[in-house]
Amino acid sequence: MALLVRNEEFECKYRLNEVFGLETEDVKDVIMQGLFARKTCTSHHPRIYPGLTQWAETIRALRDKTLPMGWSSSDDNNFPLSIHPSGNIVVAVHTGDKDAGISGNNPSNRAAKGTNTEQAIWTNQKQLSLFDALPEIPLVHGSANRIMWILLYHVTPYEIRFELSLPFDIVDGKIRSWHERLVFPAITLDQIDIEIGDNNGGNDNGQEFDIDVERKS
Repeated sequence: MALLVRNEEFECKYRLNEVFGLETEDVKDVIMQGLFARKTCTSHHPRIYPGLTQWAETIRALRDKTLPMGWSSSDDNNFPLSIHPSGNIVVAVHTGDKDAGISGNNPSNRAAKGTNTEQAIWTNQKQLSLFDALPEIPLVHGSANRIMWILLYHVTPYEIRFELSLPFDIVDGKIRSWHERLVFPAITLDQIDIEIGDNNGGNDNGQEFDIDVERKS
């Protein structure tokens, strides 16, 4: 479970601006851009393509949104991250399971992740364990010690739920607990002109990449 869950509009807005320099509408727009990209897919695309497209376009939208604010990006080892101007915080984008975006539940990533994600979360655990109080986030220096947050989303035929959260523990590639969660209101799909078609059963079957690349000797 999470040590701290924020789901009230005012506290999410304050915390989002405090940590990331972002507004709630910024995050919502990023999520919507990924969702609209998914809309372009048809039943003739491979079954995994709608979810993969949404994931990739969500990453692209986050980078487009934050670049003018001084953020940068990294794709080292095929692990896409958006990097805060301080260099102390990074954001990854993951599809979440059915509990994502629900305050009273304990969400996880939908698909098991690899070494890149595991190492980043172990770093979170090491850094955050040094500090007892919330809401302070430790000031760290260097890419090996930076804190990783995750923009987690889950799409159903009726709504898309999303949160920006700080993972604390991971077991066998699945996140088991969170240090802090910013849970935003779900976007119902009847509010927008989009349908999640039968080409993927109405579920989020997209794939993500978390690959470790080793140089050949």
